[in-house]
Amino acid sequence: MIKNLFSKMSLCTVLALTGTGMLSAQNNMDAKLPMDPNVRTGKLDNGLTYYVRHNEEPKDRASFYIVQNVGAILEDDNQNGLAHFLEHMAFNGTEHFPGKGVLNYLEKYGVAFGRNINAYTNVDETVYNLSNVPTTNENLLDSTLLVLHDWSNYLSLDGEEIDSERGVIHEEWRTRRSGGMRVYLEKNKLVYQGSKYEKRDVIGDLNVIDNFDHQVIRDFYHDWYRTDLQAIIVVGDIDAEKFEQKIKDMFAHIPAVENPEERVYFEVPENKEPIVGVITDPEASRISFEIVYKHKATPFAEKNLNYYRRLLIEDLYSSVLGDRYNELLQKGNAPFITGYAAYYNKARKMDVFQNGVTLKEDNILGGIEVLLKETERAKRYGIVTSELERAKTAMLSKMERAYKERNKQNNDRLVRGYQQNYLTNEPVPGIEFEFEAMKQLLPGISAEEVSAISKGWVTDENEVITLSAPEKEGLQLPTKEQLLAVVAKVKQMELKPYEDKVVNEPLISEQPKAGKVVKESNLKGFEAAEWTLANGATVVVKKTDFKENEISMQAFSKGGNSLYSVKDLPSAEMLGGFVSNFGLGKFDQVSLQKLLTGKEVKVSPYVGELSEGLNGNSSTKDFETLLQLVHMYFEQPRFDQEAFNALKGRYMAYVANMGADINKAFSDSVSMTSTNHNPRTILFDTDMIDKLDFETMKRIYQERFVDASDFTFVFVGNIDAAEAKPMIEEYLGSIKDIDREDNWKDNGVDYPEKDTYTHFDREMETPKTTIEIDFHGDIEYSKENSILMDVVAKLLDKRYLEVIREKEGGSYGVGVGASVDKFPREEYKLVIRFDTDPAKAEKLKGIVYNEVQALFNEGVKEDDLHEAKKNFIKVHQENLRKNGYWLNTINRYYVYDEEMMSTEDFESMINSISKEKVENFAKKYFSTPAKIEVVMSPKLKEI
Repeated sequence: MIKNLFSKMSLCTVLALTGTGMLSAQNNMDAKLPMDPNVRTGKLDNGLTYYVRHNEEPKDRASFYIVQNVGAILEDDNQNGLAHFLEHMAFNGTEHFPGKGVLNYLEKYGVAFGRNINAYTNVDETVYNLSNVPTTNENLLDSTLLVLHDWSNYLSLDGEEIDSERGVIHEEWRTRRSGGMRVYLEKNKLVYQGSKYEKRDVIGDLNVIDNFDHQVIRDFYHDWYRTDLQAIIVVGDIDAEKFEQKIKDMFAHIPAVENPEERVYFEVPENKEPIVGVITDPEASRISFEIVYKHKATPFAEKNLNYYRRLLIEDLYSSVLGDRYNELLQKGNAPFITGYAAYYNKARKMDVFQNGVTLKEDNILGGIEVLLKETERAKRYGIVTSELERAKTAMLSKMERAYKERNKQNNDRLVRGYQQNYLTNEPVPGIEFEFEAMKQLLPGISAEEVSAISKGWVTDENEVITLSAPEKEGLQLPTKEQLLAVVAKVKQMELKPYEDKVVNEPLISEQPKAGKVVKESNLKGFEAAEWTLANGATVVVKKTDFKENEISMQAFSKGGNSLYSVKDLPSAEMLGGFVSNFGLGKFDQVSLQKLLTGKEVKVSPYVGELSEGLNGNSSTKDFETLLQLVHMYFEQPRFDQEAFNALKGRYMAYVANMGADINKAFSDSVSMTSTNHNPRTILFDTDMIDKLDFETMKRIYQERFVDASDFTFVFVGNIDAAEAKPMIEEYLGSIKDIDREDNWKDNGVDYPEKDTYTHFDREMETPKTTIEIDFHGDIEYSKENSILMDVVAKLLDKRYLEVIREKEGGSYGVGVGASVDKFPREEYKLVIRFDTDPAKAEKLKGIVYNEVQALFNEGVKEDDLHEAKKNFIKVHQENLRKNGYWLNTINRYYVYDEEMMSTEDFESMINSISKEKVENFAKKYFSTPAKIEVVMSPKLKEI
């Protein structure tokens, strides 16, 4: 399929096949879909495949990928875990980039490890990416392509580097080995039962990791990293024709492997009788039920136009079933917390239809029964036409939005499509084709056709049933026999067809009386219009061209939950999520979502510590609906006791077992320690949920959103100020005004005055020590101080990567974050957190402290500072083309009184940061900083 430059079949020709005449002719439905005409693709003589595309989002950036059709499934037993290990080794020496050369070279240009440089391994593939590489430097582009070249066939696999990496793999295993992960792996074993997939979990066998001979991983590399199993993908602001030739010139000489091993695609055996498992774990935090139906995946060669049409039908059915689950959740007595339905590919030759619920522990079987009843109801009676039409409308609306953004698609998103085309022959005909095909195919899809899906998906064979739960005293779990019994029971139950209830009324029944803009000005430095409405509200409109079909909104006002007592805090903090679930005006949440079907719009209120407001976004055509929703959140909020009770019950069940999660226990300890156990520090637990009160929540909302006079509304995106003005006057100008000027209140919630150490132990299945160290203190708030604090964090992040991860093999990663706050008081904090082997904890903790002191005692490395500065400039350039960045920057202008810096001034400030300036800054704030230290260690089990 990809040996030619691109398909010779024209778009118009193929689209003609999707007309009504074509749908009646089965042979035409077997038509092969064209390749995206915007991508240049081909296959070299040595078998290597490539995809190259010019794309200008982000501007002056390109993403480089090498996709290996190789994963853990190809490992022999003595190689269990080495596919993933090999992924790590790609960053530890290649022919042209010895040692840490890949990272050292790219980071000189601001391309950051983790953020831009990364990779992943799963059972069937391994993918490496170098994203958002600047394209203004030709040598950098050539060298980035050279990295992919080396990853293809020229890894060093040095013995010392291999041995050093064993510890890093160990620590990755330790960090990822949570209760939730262990449960997930056990469920996979049941779904994959009897296949090789059952024996491969990617991270592998630690005995293998610790003891394999160097040659074993080299053999795996030379057996499987080869050109016939590799694709190079480059998408970005490049000359695609020129880059295609570069790939041919650089990769054509790599020799094809002679007599290569066959790349086998493994089957998962069928099962006549249900496979049933009850899985428990001491650190699991929820009770979940899943029923999985295994199906043969569509063969690669059959992914044609008929396959594309079937995908539409499958998505429509899953959407309808998901909406039904959501409707059940709004009822006060819903016996489960969340529910979902999904059809997806789980192994190269196996798809699954998976239904799942998170359950309440006092009604486990009841929750399972409700889920199964909905699946059975859909299978028995199908879906109704009104449901289908809403699902079609929503699907087409999403595709239309994507179509309008076709020239603003992100590089990495495009890459994912080409990646799947290479790995599984998934069609990538291009958004133009997909939009036109969808418009022509959807009208011909009937409710009967979609309903038939369920009969094919929900079968009596190839069924896998799992229940997972915490190991908890007094928790009575159903047996395997009881699970089978409830499945059988539902199949025999009398069920009524689903009734689709729709409120056929306009969102706003009476048009509001418009207010007027009474003052207009230009917002200096932001190229935005600033208006003052007669009701006192401030409105800012900034037009951008970053997205063709996106308008983002933020509204904010000072106050927040700082104005409320400790007793009211739980209701204040949870208010946003609850009010969003109440609906608006005469519409409950279910009817509101049905009414908004096909509209790309969302608005949600929030109450934070120091402010309250609304966040929202919409497509350009749904901007008026966005304003209507904002208007209603002020003028017609809905308070639904039944919906409150339902959501409170779900939250209570959700948090009931969170105490078993050791990571939650650690975070709670940090929260309490860092606020000196202030009573205003409210933990997300059963006590908090129990204190939620409907009337309190209603009162707080009405107080915070009583009027618009002290609100600032910011709109950023493809919005024309002149066209938006009359609508803004109508929907925002009509919001009531009581002429208030609220402000936030400083309640004295702060770090302890003295150094504080909280050390505790917990029983845990996978022994690990988790450490967080927070340095904190007073600082004058300024842009420069904020940047310098970020520089310190960046430099420490680099040092901890080199010393703690690479040299000591002591942690999978050390997280470093910094902030400088202006409100409620001017202060800074530097946060360092990591997991490690308990035996190494004290040594690594000492390194953490030593590296902070080394910033001014031994001095900053010029190369590290250069990398940090390059990265700050690079990220800033990228942020300038994001609507979210401008929303945040305008917010800071009003809240922090922070002027907008020009690009020139910002880069000048960054470039002026010298080695001496950083060292003096570090010495000033970190010579004798105040700190907290929280350490969680494993409790020794009694023998």
